[in-house]
Amino acid sequence: MDINNNNNNDLSEKILITLRQIARAMSIYSKSLDKHFGLTSPQLIILQELSQTDQMAIGEIARKISLSQATVTDVIDRLEAKGLVLRTKNSLDRRQVLIKITSNGKNIINKGPSLLQKEFLIEFDKLQKWEQHLLLSSVERIALMMKTKNYLKG
Repeated sequence: MDINNNNNNDLSEKILITLRQIARAMSIYSKSLDKHFGLTSPQLIILQELSQTDQMAIGEIARKISLSQATVTDVIDRLEAKGLVLRTKNSLDRRQVLIKITSNGKNIINKGPSLLQKEFLIEFDKLQKWEQHLLLSSVERIALMMKTKNYLKG
């Protein structure tokens, strides 16, 4: 038996278990957010982005939060149906639709549902810079490794 191969299997299994733990934490957080505020994580992230500015184009929102424009449009549709955002035409370019948070949307943000990311950032900020860079490099590499798989294409 090859000891190196066995160690690689152990390490890869531990990484996969840890990734499942992260996915589970995100799932639990999402269920809690939905139960208490009737929102999904992407909806909350978009509301928080909109709360920091007067209005934004859908493409700009998509770039800021790293989601596709189609996904953001779908999320905006649901937020608009809940009365949390409004679509308006850009006064300078009537072809462009801008998204603005409503007072109801601001009220939800003011109630303070914390993003899972905020809790992560508190712990992340406690790390030394070299540890932060090591984590970033590792997570980027894992993401790259997972994106190369064709199973995501449907």
